[in-house]
Amino acid sequence: MRVVLLLVAVATCFAHPHVYEMEMGNFEKLSSFIKTKEDLIHFLTEHHSPRGKPARLTGFSFKDCGGANAMVNIGSLSVTPDPISFPGPLNVAAVFKIKSDLNAPLQGDVQISKKILGNWVKLPCVDNFGSCTYPDLCELLEQVQCPDPIVRIGIDCQCPLKSNSYSLPQTEFDVDASVIPAGDYLLQGNVTYMGQEAACLQLTLTFT
Repeated sequence: MRVVLLLVAVATCFAHPHVYEMEMGNFEKLSSFIKTKEDLIHFLTEHHSPRGKPARLTGFSFKDCGGANAMVNIGSLSVTPDPISFPGPLNVAAVFKIKSDLNAPLQGDVQISKKILGNWVKLPCVDNFGSCTYPDLCELLEQVQCPDPIVRIGIDCQCPLKSNSYSLPQTEFDVDASVIPAGDYLLQGNVTYMGQEAACLQLTLTFT
């Protein structure tokens, strides 16, 4: 499952930062008492998260927020069934184009926010989870075994990522995670290569 989550993270490392901004004082207070992943999960589940219920993804949308010169264009991204229950199967389909080879270092900046009391609250970076910066995604990819469906479309999960048009047909992944606090989330980030925008993606998710 870590492989799937990492691939999703790489594919979703994209940003439009204004949505995540909140008062600096509030963010500093949040960071001061969230020190571990367990603290973060506790914080999220304390805010209207039903206890003892399997997690379900009931809302999903994506936006390619890359500029005209972005090196990756994402034409479509879908997940099924609707709703998705965790643990359980997740079907992913995508169409995207890499316009020029992407090599190390690929910097990834990920921001995750949860809507709490009507406001988007950016989650801090805790043990490389949350709103974090990754100096080189290529190094992270070296640590994973590339899933067969990704290999079959011509990507071996190693840098350089070759320029080409890619189409991932509906592909099933087994997701064993069940502790996903309910609520609305925004996942955004960007990938840059040699100072140039490589890709930009925004995901909106609702878990119940």
